[in-house]
Amino acid sequence: MITLRQLRYLRALAQNRHFGRAAEACAVSQPALSMQIGQLEQALGVELVERRQGEIALTDTGLEVTRRGEQVLTAVHDLVDFARHRGRLLTGRLRFGIIPTLAPYVLPKVLPALNHKYADLKIELRETQTKFLLEGVVNGALDVAMLALPVEHADVESIRLFDDAFLLAVPANDPRRDNARVTAADGRHQGMRKPGGELVLEAG
Repeated sequence: MITLRQLRYLRALAQNRHFGRAAEACAVSQPALSMQIGQLEQALGVELVERRQGEIALTDTGLEVTRRGEQVLTAVHDLVDFARHRGRLLTGRLRFGIIPTLAPYVLPKVLPALNHKYADLKIELRETQTKFLLEGVVNGALDVAMLALPVEHADVESIRLFDDAFLLAVPANDPRRDNARVTAADGRHQGMRKPGGELVLEAG
């Protein structure tokens, strides 16, 4: 019998390509994870993993089983969310990812407001690069992520929250100091730099 645990372990193995790292990601021992993968292979009657020195590789069948398993795990996650949040807004666990350049500015404002308004919401944070946040959203490891647009992924829906403006500091005698807007091309072609050669950008 195939279990959701086995599919989650296979997903971790596909992501980490190493039994030890996959076990660590799943918070289980390596023998326990290896045993579950073996039982999954036995239940399916196919080889999913090519075991090599130091790391592993998935077979073609293993890659396809992982892909289909992702769909199963996502569907189960959606089912649980539907049942848990039926008639109640934002309760239970919210796995929230954010890029490091936003976290120190956004989280101190957002988290207290969420905790105050939605007392039953348990937020689990993950701060990492855009690539890994998108992978987390697509494979169901994250519920939502806050990052810079544009996001070019067919399986991800994005909502524009705000514009983060940048201000350019130039000398008082710079001919562009009264311009309402400047572009990156202006800086490249006209050399927007202070007398010491420093280009200064201040986040607005």
